[in-house]
Amino acid sequence: MLSDFLSNKWVVFCLLVLVIFSVFGRTIWFDYVQLDEGVVLVNNQFFISKIANIFEVFKHDINYPSAVAPYYRPIFTLSFMLNSQFDRLMTGQISSNPLSYHFGNLLLHIAAVFLIFGLLRELGVQRSPSSRSDLESSKRSDLIPLLGALIFAVHPAVTPVVAWVPGRIEAILTAFIILSFICFIRFLRTADWRYLIGFLSSFAVALLTKEVAVALLPVLFFYYLTRRKEKGGELMTTLASGLGAILVAWFFVRKNIIAAASITDLSFSEMLAVWWSNSSAIFLYLGKTLLPFDLTVLPVLESSTLVYGFAALAVIAGLVLCLLKSDFNKPKSDFGMLGLVWFIVFLAPSLVSYNSPENMVFFEHRLYLPMIGILMFFSSIVGNYELRITNLGLRKRINFISVFAALVFFGVLSFNYSGFYRDKTVFWQKAVADSPQSFQAHNGLATAYLTDGKDEEAMAEFTKTLEINPQVKRVHLLLGLYYLDQNQYDKAKTELEKEIEIDPQQFVAYHGLGRIYAQSKNLKEAEKNFLKTLELNRDYVLARQDLVVLYFSQNKHPQAIANLKELLKIQRPEAMHPQILKIVEIYAKEAAQQIEF
Repeated sequence: MLSDFLSNKWVVFCLLVLVIFSVFGRTIWFDYVQLDEGVVLVNNQFFISKIANIFEVFKHDINYPSAVAPYYRPIFTLSFMLNSQFDRLMTGQISSNPLSYHFGNLLLHIAAVFLIFGLLRELGVQRSPSSRSDLESSKRSDLIPLLGALIFAVHPAVTPVVAWVPGRIEAILTAFIILSFICFIRFLRTADWRYLIGFLSSFAVALLTKEVAVALLPVLFFYYLTRRKEKGGELMTTLASGLGAILVAWFFVRKNIIAAASITDLSFSEMLAVWWSNSSAIFLYLGKTLLPFDLTVLPVLESSTLVYGFAALAVIAGLVLCLLKSDFNKPKSDFGMLGLVWFIVFLAPSLVSYNSPENMVFFEHRLYLPMIGILMFFSSIVGNYELRITNLGLRKRINFISVFAALVFFGVLSFNYSGFYRDKTVFWQKAVADSPQSFQAHNGLATAYLTDGKDEEAMAEFTKTLEINPQVKRVHLLLGLYYLDQNQYDKAKTELEKEIEIDPQQFVAYHGLGRIYAQSKNLKEAEKNFLKTLELNRDYVLARQDLVVLYFSQNKHPQAIANLKELLKIQRPEAMHPQILKIVEIYAKEAAQQIEF
């Protein structure tokens, strides 16, 4: 029987792999789309390529060492480090070639989908066997979780997580959130200490992946309220103590690291204000969950429709009414409400950003984890009303053909949509086409043209960017850095100075000016700008390195050694540029009492 065949976990796993590769397999050959890959991966290749830096990852923000960002997500960075080692194993060298990293994304998506199958199975969305008919149902108990996992695997909204390299953060987060929740369920049921350790460990990793992991707490509380009489309920104080210790430790570590990067964190009141300003986007995300027809690579509210969201809300509201009228004495009938809680609490943090509301982009990869709640909700509905599928035939109110058609339809949508992630030009052209009033879209397309040497097209897009928002930050910075890389120093200087007029705190612009003056042998001005960079961000590694080289080249050894000492406080020798290591070796004897190697 089909049900017996699908009860084998390896069969389920292979089926999920086959379906995922058929829809997303071609993404392995995609290029980068030039959205964050440069900062977190390409520019940091010299750092993440060395496994010796594994502990350094936990001491810095997400963009270290090439830039700074208000996010502490070391597991995300660690995934790239491990990926680079896999690259070395397969090719004999480490590079920023996208193939290896895209393959890593695909594997992470497969792992997350299989865990989603495990979660739905653990929740037991079908009835426990109490009669002969129920026994037959229990033999088929893997079918609804499998269908839920398959729908998630090919859902168009998961496309960015697979096709966009930095999108992997959602798959990693989801995997460890599910692991921690499964361990919590089993601990509550059995009071087994192994599950307690598994829960705390998985939750800690999830928290170090992305701050959204905190949203698991209300889910745990809701589930506990419905199962507090189970065996592990008596040990909740122990669990809560361990959970509290992890949260307190994470809070202060993150706070210190963000402060060390000279970043001002959002206050709770500011978070609430931003959330309220962006609250209408809930309907945008809800619509893309049930009716994924308004997908775009750079979603902004002005260019999006909320119609699908209201339609999806009407469907869910109707089903909730049916659920409330159902017999709540049936086992597992409360997982529908748990799913809705899951969706809401995991989606809420996606509406908070350091960007102002008018600059907010509601990326679809943020729907990856919340969407599991919708799967739980519909799985509960199906189980609650005893809707069954058996032996590839019709049974009661659902038939296999309709489910298969939905999977094929979603798969085709995802396959086509993933094509917009194949390279930076296609990606940003899609962004401009769908969001013509977004300065971010025009800015991204301009940058793509610029790196491809299409200067005229780039200038036209930069002009449109400034027409939409004359005070937009980073446009002149990007132009300046581009001209600097092309050795067009006069143009670079002009653009970087314009950036500083708009944003006097832009330390990268000062660093760029320092490099320009160093190239023209105006060492006094170079020193002045490097020092200004460090005044704005004392832990900016690249400026500290350039200052060491500058002083060393002028034989200003005391100043060079002093900055080298500062550099060693924030960067281990193994992570340093080879030129800096040579200087370290020269100073080794003189600074032996001052610098530890």
